[in-house]
Amino acid sequence: MNQRVIIKEFAMNSLHQRHKLIRVILPKNYDGSRKRYPVLYMHDGQNLVDPSSFSGFSWDVVKTMDELSEECGDMIIVGLDSHSTKRILEYTPAPLEKNVVKYLQKTVGIPKNEIKAEADEYGEFIIRQVKPFIDYIYRTLPDRIHTFIAGSSCGGIISAYIGLKYQDKFSNIGVFSPALEFVKESFFETIQKIKMENTIYLYHDMGTEENDNQSKLYLDLQDKFDSLIRTKLGNDNVMKIVDEGATHSEFYWVKRFHQYYRFCFEKMQDNSLD
Repeated sequence: MNQRVIIKEFAMNSLHQRHKLIRVILPKNYDGSRKRYPVLYMHDGQNLVDPSSFSGFSWDVVKTMDELSEECGDMIIVGLDSHSTKRILEYTPAPLEKNVVKYLQKTVGIPKNEIKAEADEYGEFIIRQVKPFIDYIYRTLPDRIHTFIAGSSCGGIISAYIGLKYQDKFSNIGVFSPALEFVKESFFETIQKIKMENTIYLYHDMGTEENDNQSKLYLDLQDKFDSLIRTKLGNDNVMKIVDEGATHSEFYWVKRFHQYYRFCFEKMQDNSLD
């Protein structure tokens, strides 16, 4: 394991002491300085350095951090591992589509009475347990201007939800290839109800080949999400990317992560000037 990657296990107070691994990924010069750093919280933390068991690729965030260190600056990245069976539930803020519920029952093997949105409990875990620990143990810049949250697929959905729910804690949200087809109207209704400040910035993207049979649906839902967010935040606070030919994979997310990394530092400067 890379010596810049520190693994810590938590018992989640908000989810019946369910165990969760987090991975603290430090900038290359962390031990040789006294600087304090912005922090990016990311979901599916097990894929940030090591290859995903599904795609065979990783986000390779250490390489991106090092490549953009001089151009943009440095940050600490905190990856929260996803649960082997409850991932979709932890990352879901709204009622799931019926076909997803059926999949969780029949294929994943989750009893019907356990299939419920756990986003609020998962968010509480991050805010009440993980962030205080990170800010206490590591040299962070703990204010909202220097605190970001991002993820892909269902991790994109939960990033949008937690980032908007806790705008007093986060200033920047990264939503990579969000699995909006899992929640559809219920998610848009949830986001519509949230009051958004003009000091929150949101990046979102989608590949044109996310799913062979449903790629158009993915793009249509992205357009709907983009319209909703821009109506509430304004054009200057939103960055939308459509990646031609890209599929639903870390292979493409790692490339777009460079753009999001730059977006974080650019908008951090804008917030600092306000």
